[in-house]
Amino acid sequence: MELPDKDVKDLRRSGDCELKLSAKGIQMIRTQVHWGTTTEKSDADAAFRRLAFEYVTSYRDGGNARLAVYRDSDAPVFVADEFRSMIERAPSLVRMPDLQQYLLEYPSAPLPGSTDFLYWQEAQFGLKPTIRINHLVIQDRPGKTVIPSKMLYASHYFWTALEERVPQTDPARGPGFWFVMVSRSRSDGLKGFIGRFVRGRVRSEAKRGTEAVLKSTKAKLEQR
Repeated sequence: MELPDKDVKDLRRSGDCELKLSAKGIQMIRTQVHWGTTTEKSDADAAFRRLAFEYVTSYRDGGNARLAVYRDSDAPVFVADEFRSMIERAPSLVRMPDLQQYLLEYPSAPLPGSTDFLYWQEAQFGLKPTIRINHLVIQDRPGKTVIPSKMLYASHYFWTALEERVPQTDPARGPGFWFVMVSRSRSDGLKGFIGRFVRGRVRSEAKRGTEAVLKSTKAKLEQR
């Protein structure tokens, strides 16, 4: 996991930082990096990785209550509240109350027939590369498998998100299946004059990324 050069440059500046981090996290990075030296980039990467490790470890211990609180606007944004509000409105999860409860009450809520892991990725959304940390769950349910991926952190644009992937059988088409993917998110920085242009870019990149995932999955499955 490495910070894009633009994010390192942003951290170097005094004042507000556009990188989504708590004030404590930003201060920790700024004090642990030897700015203006040849180790500046590697120091920043190491400090960011430590923050990410502490974040996911805290989440695995305490669940959504340990997710970030962003205070870069007039009113603080609690990621846990945004996530709850988002998935309580998701019709597919209303029909799977055990999965919904697991996503809301992890790690205290059990989910039979499931496995899970955490992973990070660098995605190209909008105008900046965005580092995301996700919690992915695979649950075998009667007649189908459900694969939700819950966004715990994004360095830009997003407060939280949930992607659901479901292989859906179709007897009318023989032994194959449809691969359904639904994505929901809560985001900021997409309002106003500049936000209108960024929003279009984010929407375009999200669509392109979804199509790439679907095509790649289809190709891999057809090779078997």
